[in-house]
Amino acid sequence: MKHLFFLFFLIPFSLQAAVQDVSRSSQLDVNVTLYPQEMALIKEKRKAFVKEGINKLLIKDVPSSILMDTFLFQVLPPSLPLTVLEYTFQASHITREELLQRSVGETVQILGTTSTSPPTPAKLLALDGDEAIVEATDIILAIKKNRVAFPHLPYTLVPEPLITLKVTASKEEDSLFEMGYLTKGFSWEAAYTIIVGSTGQHLDLNNWITVRNQSGVDIKNGHFRIAHTQQTNERFYEIEHPISVADQSTKNISWFAARNLTPANSLRIYPKNNIILNEEGVVMKPPVETWLSVKNEASKGLGVPLPEGTIKVFKRNPDGSLFYIGENKTSPILLGKSLSLRLGTTKDITAEMRQTDYRKLGTHVVESGYRLDLKNTTDSPQQVMVFQNVSGEWVILRETHPHDEEEKRLKWTIALAPQEDVSLRYRIRMNVQ
Repeated sequence: MKHLFFLFFLIPFSLQAAVQDVSRSSQLDVNVTLYPQEMALIKEKRKAFVKEGINKLLIKDVPSSILMDTFLFQVLPPSLPLTVLEYTFQASHITREELLQRSVGETVQILGTTSTSPPTPAKLLALDGDEAIVEATDIILAIKKNRVAFPHLPYTLVPEPLITLKVTASKEEDSLFEMGYLTKGFSWEAAYTIIVGSTGQHLDLNNWITVRNQSGVDIKNGHFRIAHTQQTNERFYEIEHPISVADQSTKNISWFAARNLTPANSLRIYPKNNIILNEEGVVMKPPVETWLSVKNEASKGLGVPLPEGTIKVFKRNPDGSLFYIGENKTSPILLGKSLSLRLGTTKDITAEMRQTDYRKLGTHVVESGYRLDLKNTTDSPQQVMVFQNVSGEWVILRETHPHDEEEKRLKWTIALAPQEDVSLRYRIRMNVQ
């Protein structure tokens, strides 16, 4: 019987878990990939001391909005493997009501009715509306909830977000591991500032990436990269140097800057016509827009992938002062593509457009004909690019000038001699499904 008693005593003792704090001080590396929709993938390396047997790793300094079904854990060599038994995530959500509800059945303190009255120990029995039912000095009474104080935090509540990882180890050692998870609370956007010289022959560019952290945790010396997803394509923009972004803060990071870029000037027309509609008899006067563009090549002063963002455009006056022209939106500018800026409109070229014919061929097929009349009012040769939006299946049936295709648009390049009138005519058949 003595041996049986001895075994009964040892079994629960041997199954007790060793509790290990794993805070930011154990963090060796952190990588943050920022996605759209305020989402981030965080991968970090930490070191934790484990004992032989069962360990509870209390992983602190983590975001408050972790998606725990995305949690990944991997032991890194030369550490010995750990067997993960379970993990839990507790968010920090401490309110008076939470404290009261989690303390039912526990000993609390009853505050006196005056500031000099010492608190009285009592057992919290139940809650009833604005009152708490307590047992103190062999008396059961109801008191206002605001008179209940708490000697300690219930173990079911935590003052900060916490991942509890239960693992088993084959021996005592410092274990190196990597963990990853998706979390909410991070967002990013790119912003550009461009200053056009007074003659329009040169421009200066500054590109910033703004990172916002509302995750509930500080990021110290993190390696950041920006993910831009577009359907099945995914592009990454690496931030070269480590940065720190405190919780509830915004940081602007210089991404790229260039001086004295030499842009190409162009005149463009983006008609607002709708090919699938009957617009006969409607006279349209699309504006002729002035644009500057720089090809994204090292030889042109660029040569780095540029993320999508908002461009604020300024122009420098001859006296050196600046005035604000307006705002442009840009899609990602890959190497070999062009950074383009709309500066305004011009009256040097006049444009008038009308639909010359419209036919609906069956349920889903439409044919539309158009005529665009252009006039160069200046005494110098000009060139105008005309863009036509198309979608679905389409075919050009007739055209007076050859077209190119550019980013799901048709493009005609029209040369005009001084004071010349030119008409662009084209006919499109389109499937409207």
